[in-house]
Amino acid sequence: MKRIILLMALLSCIAPAFAFAATTAESGLPVIGAVEMLTLVKDKLQFPARIDTGAQTSSLSAVGIQPFERDGKRWLRFKVQDTGSGKLVQLEMALERMAKIKRHGALATERPVISIVVSIGSIKQKCEFSLVDRSDYEYPALIGRNFLNGKAVVDVSQEYLVHPFKEGNPNAN
Repeated sequence: MKRIILLMALLSCIAPAFAFAATTAESGLPVIGAVEMLTLVKDKLQFPARIDTGAQTSSLSAVGIQPFERDGKRWLRFKVQDTGSGKLVQLEMALERMAKIKRHGALATERPVISIVVSIGSIKQKCEFSLVDRSDYEYPALIGRNFLNGKAVVDVSQEYLVHPFKEGNPNAN
């Protein structure tokens, strides 16, 4: 009887791991952790990013956000802090839209949204990011479902499972 109870206890601990492995193997999607390095591909800037499956839109920490016009279109000038050097880097990108962001227990706010090519490991795609000062948060970037859907499975018990994207390296993760 003790052996049966011990075996059942052991199986209850192991079964979830097998179920998770089967799910990711069946989907063929890469597994990423709850925190990964995000790369802005064109600018070669990297930021630690919190993966948040509860957030619809990804966001990036930016300060000094200034709208301006270029060729009759709305653009934004803003600064991001390079995690490698700690220096502020100025970027200019087209404004895609203004998004209403809802936060639990707070009023909805409007944020500017840009579209930029980013990568996490070998996953490289164009994605929308709302810009907001995230200096009060632990991570300067937050990755939402708009990046994740159909691209990755998240293992929230792990961090930094994939290697940062490097141009010309097809085996980034």
